[in-house]
Amino acid sequence: MTIPATFLPPGAETNDDDVSLGVVGKLTAEQTASLAAGLMDMEPIPAPSEMSYLTTAADGHPSATCGKDAIQVLLAGATHPEVLDQLTHPDTMAEQLFSSRGRGRKNAPKRKVSRLGRLKQLSTDTCYAAVMHSPFHQIAGVKVLPVNPRFLAMVQHAFTKGSVTDPAIEGQTPGRLEIHLPAQQSLRDMMVQTVEHHLMDYDWSDSIARTGTQHPLTCMVMIVHYDDGTSELIVVCIDGQSRLVSAWRNILNISGKPLKAPEAREYAEKIVGRMFAHDAIASSRKTVNDALHTATTRSWTASEMRVLHSRLAPTNLVLGTFSRTGEPCDASRWFTEHLTQIHLRTRSWGGGSDKEKAVADALTEAVRKNLLTQQKSDALSGRLHGEAFAKATRLPFHPAFARAALFATALSGEAGQSIRTSIAEYLSLDPNDDSFPKKLLEILAIFSTRFLRSDSKKVFPQMVNTWGDGGAITSPMWHRVENGEPAFTLTCLQDDLLHLDHRTAAQRLTAQLRERAKNGDTEALDELAVLGGDALIVADALNRDRGSKEDLISEVPVDKKTPYRAKPPTIVAALTKTAAGQLLLGEALSNWVDQVPGFPEDYSRGFIVPQIKIDPDGTPKVATSYGMADRASEWHVFETAEPGLPSRRRNQIEIRRNAARAEAAKNNAKSTGSAATIATLQTDIHRVERTIEKITTSTNPPCFDDEAQREAIQQLLWKLGGEIKEIPVAPKPVVGDPYAVTDQEDE
Repeated sequence: MTIPATFLPPGAETNDDDVSLGVVGKLTAEQTASLAAGLMDMEPIPAPSEMSYLTTAADGHPSATCGKDAIQVLLAGATHPEVLDQLTHPDTMAEQLFSSRGRGRKNAPKRKVSRLGRLKQLSTDTCYAAVMHSPFHQIAGVKVLPVNPRFLAMVQHAFTKGSVTDPAIEGQTPGRLEIHLPAQQSLRDMMVQTVEHHLMDYDWSDSIARTGTQHPLTCMVMIVHYDDGTSELIVVCIDGQSRLVSAWRNILNISGKPLKAPEAREYAEKIVGRMFAHDAIASSRKTVNDALHTATTRSWTASEMRVLHSRLAPTNLVLGTFSRTGEPCDASRWFTEHLTQIHLRTRSWGGGSDKEKAVADALTEAVRKNLLTQQKSDALSGRLHGEAFAKATRLPFHPAFARAALFATALSGEAGQSIRTSIAEYLSLDPNDDSFPKKLLEILAIFSTRFLRSDSKKVFPQMVNTWGDGGAITSPMWHRVENGEPAFTLTCLQDDLLHLDHRTAAQRLTAQLRERAKNGDTEALDELAVLGGDALIVADALNRDRGSKEDLISEVPVDKKTPYRAKPPTIVAALTKTAAGQLLLGEALSNWVDQVPGFPEDYSRGFIVPQIKIDPDGTPKVATSYGMADRASEWHVFETAEPGLPSRRRNQIEIRRNAARAEAAKNNAKSTGSAATIATLQTDIHRVERTIEKITTSTNPPCFDDEAQREAIQQLLWKLGGEIKEIPVAPKPVVGDPYAVTDQEDE
């Protein structure tokens, strides 16, 4: 895309005879107006030695928490010494955040605070970033994120399923991100993938060449740890990657050029190669200073505009991350919240919601308090897989056990108390409110969907709603939580099972659990209730309680109905009371383990819950047809659970059922007697007559397919005509005394 050679300056006195009036150098009006603000007054970029004092000054500032080495890397591309003047004390920023929410007293005197135009963009519900605004930062010192933030499925607290190759972007140090990768080539490959995506899908290069980058980039320092023990500090762009890549389009002279995969990959490798060049910033500084020298000593031209606009961009440099009260907080916490609020449209039950972030941050808080290991936190967050998951949790790597581990941890003693408190604080919930347990389970259920998500299915509203209605956590379990005890405990893998493959280990552990439960082990029954109950919920064989589902009248199973009303935990508790119920829970869990190992296409549809029938001798067994287990509906699950309900509850159900059936029989008798009337018959016959009349008088009447079809209808009408004669005619009413003797009788 070419840039016009001449434009009219804004406000210049021009006429049609002399368009050169008001021209600045070789630029005229509109070009001059299009220059990035302050660019014409920009001075040459100082050498690194002249800017070294910036690092020292920033390192001692209370708003800079990322460390001296990180500050030095972050400021390497700065062009203006006065950027430090923008750093404000965290307490002052916290006060401005507080007053911006309107929480202060109206008549209270306001302290003088700095102007922070970027505050709204860089603050979230719980934290904010302390930044310096570099008006013309050298983009040569900035790299794209290894993981594209537009695809948050691959970012820390990913809100979707992870995969083995997804890195975890961490950041326990305030203001500084961290990532662990095998080698630098892995880092480059991931950056190439991100740049390739932007080259194919976005191109703002023409706009950048004319007016520069209008919206600031947001950059942070990231430390990359490699498997060989080495590490390096880089500056990554966490917001504005498409603008950054578009600027590189101008540098490579591919502005406005549509790129497909093979060619885009080639240019992406060139861009990433230049990002990693050891003299990238020095070379950029020379190019920029040469362009400035040419423009100021000779004349401004479109060439200088393009060079400067493409190599310099306004940038917000993150030097620290703080809670809204001014205390330093994890960089990953602010990073995740910031990207979520600018890139995700959140849904209450879908990935990326505030509820998921609340759980993620609660796990991080538990790690900080040494109540949870970092490895277990990673496993519960869905960032560990295979053998790493098994070592961290001593559980088989399977969705059933991963989900149960999350619930067990959140409902445990000391660590669970911290997690529940953090979630309540994050979402402004009252832990003492009667509704908090169900809200907590719903929040955990949303987070746990990451263990079920696949490319074909990403949201599970029915499952989340069922857990929000109590899930598989029974009343005795909640009583333990109230007493500071774990709601339930999961059986860990013994050392002799850790070396087995994931499916075999899960099968062995499930078999041991079912045997213990069969022998009456109360802890095993609770564990089976959670694991088996979750299997019922995931398989859609147990859903939330709704009055519209109840069918007290039908004597055979009805689709999407239940023979009585009950909450999910009531059904799960009842199933654990009988042999048939335990068999149902055990079979549901075993089928999930057997048929859904690891990560298949869809974790929620790869297994069935079988029906359970009782033999004449009272022994429960799986119902089969043609050698295959019969799938159980929710009706069957309720039928199996009914014998395990308390006797008082069963009596109530039976009373209501008998009353409903009696009322239905009574209503059916009434409707049967009133439905068959002569008036109804006359109306129906009249409709037939009118239909035939419309057909015969139509200009384009429909035709019978053949004569036999017409004769069949004629036969039916003749048959109906004969049957009408069988309907008796009421006798005429007698006038006068029916018992009076007539004259003929007298004779």
